[in-house]
Amino acid sequence: MSPNDHILSAFSDSLNRLRENVLTMGSIARKNLANAMRGLLERDTDLCNQTIADDQDVNMLEKSIDKAGMDILVRFQPMAYDLRQVMGTLRVANNLERISDQASSIAKRARKINLLPELPELALIQTVYQLASAQVERAMTAFANGQAERAAEIRSMDKEIDNAEKALDQALLEVMESQQGGLEAYLHLIFVGRFLERVGDHAKNICEDTIFIEKAEDIRFLKKRKQAEAAQAPMVESAESV
Repeated sequence: MSPNDHILSAFSDSLNRLRENVLTMGSIARKNLANAMRGLLERDTDLCNQTIADDQDVNMLEKSIDKAGMDILVRFQPMAYDLRQVMGTLRVANNLERISDQASSIAKRARKINLLPELPELALIQTVYQLASAQVERAMTAFANGQAERAAEIRSMDKEIDNAEKALDQALLEVMESQQGGLEAYLHLIFVGRFLERVGDHAKNICEDTIFIEKAEDIRFLKKRKQAEAAQAPMVESAESV
């Protein structure tokens, strides 16, 4: 084996380990989200406490992944597609850590809800959760398989979660307006909905990371750029007419 072959083999092994660790991290983050929601829906405070504790495992794994990624960059100095694989994979890990953070936040709100009388409207959160959970699973599958086109499709589904979260807010606010008291649980549930909406945002980010890795396109701020260009267009036309 030539020195170059040895270097390529070592790089490939290191990158595969990095990706495997990120996929493991994704499984843990998804489990934490599922446990947090079970703790809420089944009024299982022990499961909520376990979710909060398990979030530390994700934090430690992200630190390990960050270190491994930096080691790869320093040792092999990859370029082009290889560089994007490392950088994009590290960005995926960061979004998974934040998904686990949202799961922990849901568990903390669930503990408070579990101390209060049962909430008939608790089932309304199911739609937002199912959409967010599916979004994370699909985003991670697209990342694992290097499917940029599929990632773009999944990215566009984020609007469904946004709309579901807004509908939840509206439904809960209408119930709260008809109540004379006992609004604390409803407020906590509104926050849970917002945490789930953020989970969807991080899944969307993972899709963008996959597109960056596979197609060298950074579309994270594409919508904002288009909005800025649209806002500037009338000003340019006005200046040209002077």
